[in-house]
Amino acid sequence: MKPLLRLLATLCLAFAFNSTLPTLTAQPSAPSRPAGRAIFFTERDYRGDSLVVEDTATIENLELIRDSRNRPFNDRFRSVRIEGPIRVVVFEHSQFRGAATWLNRTTPDLSAYSLGQQNKITWDRAISSLQVEPAPAGPLFSDWKARDAERAIRAAYRDVLNRDPDPDGARFYLGRLLDAGWSENQLRDAIRRGDEFRSRDLEAIVRRVYREVFSRDPDASGLAAYTRALSRGQTEAELRAELRRSHEGDALSVTAAITRAYRDILKRDPDPIGLDNYRRLVRDKAWDEPRIREDLRRSPEYRQLPQR
Repeated sequence: MKPLLRLLATLCLAFAFNSTLPTLTAQPSAPSRPAGRAIFFTERDYRGDSLVVEDTATIENLELIRDSRNRPFNDRFRSVRIEGPIRVVVFEHSQFRGAATWLNRTTPDLSAYSLGQQNKITWDRAISSLQVEPAPAGPLFSDWKARDAERAIRAAYRDVLNRDPDPDGARFYLGRLLDAGWSENQLRDAIRRGDEFRSRDLEAIVRRVYREVFSRDPDASGLAAYTRALSRGQTEAELRAELRRSHEGDALSVTAAITRAYRDILKRDPDPIGLDNYRRLVRDKAWDEPRIREDLRRSPEYRQLPQR
């Protein structure tokens, strides 16, 4: 074969082979989460020396972090700029101790936020340690109406501290929700960090809730287990709900429902046979209280009652 013909034959074979190969199209990669950071400044309105803290970073002691002139940053920050989907929690003392607060948005003047509920000390030049973390999905800060914020504060106090908010606490947290854009989860987290929550008499709470739910004192293992749970941040309301969901709590709830139905329909307490019968129907047939009441109204005993 002549050289020119041989070349043409080779090109034709190459084209035929390559035409059978599938075309691979590059798939776009999933968009990565944008990085965020917080920039702390030693003067108001984002002036003075600055410290950049990237997303997920923590600083346990700002005394160890120095500026260009070797001066520590501890208790010097007066404003903070937040860039990207992050939020910051700042602490009064090193090692994440003392008073704490969330910063969800850029803040030109930290003196706008009181450190405690008495409004005498602010976060201006009061930060000694801090944490920067990704903001949860959704808006970077919450936009509250005053009435909704007040309801959220009342509900959080009742769930976490088992009481209504005092005027100082209500005013303090209302400012955090309206001015700092806190979410309800941040509100509850802040209340859990407070001295009142941490100084609760945990064993007394367990005993009180046991008596309320089970009408008895806790056994030793229950007292120890739930005291540990409370020490890790469980609230009294959460403990009460957990006990009510337990096997014992569920049985007591069923008994109470049957007793209510008997008293309302037949005007008496259930006899042992009737109580056991309806317990089995609840357990095995998923009967609820309306079904029990309907069944009692069909009974001969109900038909013999004097009609009103």
